[in-house]
Amino acid sequence: MPRYKELAEELRAEILAGEYSEDSFPTESDLCKRYGVSRFTVREALRALQSEGLIARKRGSGTIIQPAVARGGALHQPLSNVGEIQQYARDTQAKFERMGEAPLPKAIAEQAGIVAGGRWTRFKGLRTSGGSSQPIATTEAYVHESLAEAARKVAPGEETIFRQLERLAGIRIAVVTQDIQAVAASSEVAKRLGVPKRSPCLLIVRCYKDADGNILEISANHHPGDRFAYSMHIEVDG
Repeated sequence: MPRYKELAEELRAEILAGEYSEDSFPTESDLCKRYGVSRFTVREALRALQSEGLIARKRGSGTIIQPAVARGGALHQPLSNVGEIQQYARDTQAKFERMGEAPLPKAIAEQAGIVAGGRWTRFKGLRTSGGSSQPIATTEAYVHESLAEAARKVAPGEETIFRQLERLAGIRIAVVTQDIQAVAASSEVAKRLGVPKRSPCLLIVRCYKDADGNILEISANHHPGDRFAYSMHIEVDG
């Protein structure tokens, strides 16, 4: 991972943990000294955080932490690569239950582009952030029947399910795809998230594949629209 991305992750965690007030963010020079990096590295890290809506940079005013109101009161989360997905798992808290084996639902299968049915190990849980009791996501995960033995040993914690499967089954996840869609909360989703039925939600369906393109895990994550925002940093070539 490039150093500026590592620095952005460290600063993001500090911002989300509330370690800075709106006008107490360190200067570029301070960050260079603290982390032993170049000014270019600091500026690239700050550019990434600005694109996520966490900070604002104004000439003559330095760097300012964006208040929750300016961010829509939502957790801005970058989930553009595997490292950021793992960081998200480390920075938030999850309570999962193993729900036994179940057929893959038709709606999820259609989004993943595979046939519904089969015998997938199902996990269900809620994810919170920053000690808040309000969930930022309700998650359902399905593990392919070929990994049923490893799935029985998966435990909730900071480590993602797919990383546990790699370790327990001796496999390697080579590709992760994400499908993002705005949806209305169903009765069940609304109840779990504590929001009104048909409230706007962000649905992120992830497929975890091996090098041959076989889907080994699928997760469907419903995020309440007022508590979560998907952030992405895009490099412009040329």
